[in-house]
Amino acid sequence: METRVLHYFLTIARLGTISAAARELHVAQPTLSRQIQQLEEQLDTTLFIRERRRMVLTKAGMAYQIRVQQILIELERANQVAAAINNDSLTGRVGIGCVESTVTKFLIPELAHFHHNYPQVQIELYDAEGETIKERLDRGSLEVGIVSTPISTAKYHTRQLPVVDRWGVAVPTASPLSRQSTITIDQLATKPVIIPQRSLIHDELNDWLESATSSLVVKGTANLLTNAAYLAQAGVGNLICIEGAPLPPQADLTFIPFNPVHEQKHFLIWRKNAVLSAPAERLITQICDHLDH
Repeated sequence: METRVLHYFLTIARLGTISAAARELHVAQPTLSRQIQQLEEQLDTTLFIRERRRMVLTKAGMAYQIRVQQILIELERANQVAAAINNDSLTGRVGIGCVESTVTKFLIPELAHFHHNYPQVQIELYDAEGETIKERLDRGSLEVGIVSTPISTAKYHTRQLPVVDRWGVAVPTASPLSRQSTITIDQLATKPVIIPQRSLIHDELNDWLESATSSLVVKGTANLLTNAAYLAQAGVGNLICIEGAPLPPQADLTFIPFNPVHEQKHFLIWRKNAVLSAPAERLITQICDHLDH
């Protein structure tokens, strides 16, 4: 089976129509339809349900999509290894997932140094919350992760990074709360809040609230901060976040740390028992050497 056909399948699955896939791939629609039909005949199973003009993956199609993505990723890494053996310069790409926090101030200089040493390596930086990054590490679509606690040491190699974030709340600058130097969970418990859409933070908030006199008034959740910051500006709720989080300046929010202090540690992680690409191994070695000196 040609990898070209697998790329056709993944493109149709992602875009949902033959016509959109044909435009992106620069392939005639009848050719794509014929290739997918032949693929289904070869597998002796239906990968797509044809609904009017849309192509919807069947259960078999969804399972096949995940495995094909993994196969193509591993094939690309094998190509990188082969190219590197006969080439003095490091080539290929490395996928890095990073949580939205001040840890980027540590990561970006590391990536800039890596790029300076290995300019032919393509850096793919993926911003997401920690659970999504770990899921992508498990699937193999990312090789390196920068995440916050907690971490399963049974699944991942880990190195703690010299970055600790302080939790607090971002409030409109016009709010009376903005004049406080700190805020307690009791003071916040009576105010509407927008909280991170992460099970880790939900659990931590529940722990903090054990000493509070009332529950948080949760008005919304958010996986990333930009749009949530504008909700906070509009008065929907105060935004629970970390100090130094990349909030848009137009939102005009003021950060107030929690009292007592609640902190978040960060870790470099990569999967155990996984074959890494040469660029990923080199990047991990560089960061670990930096941490050791």
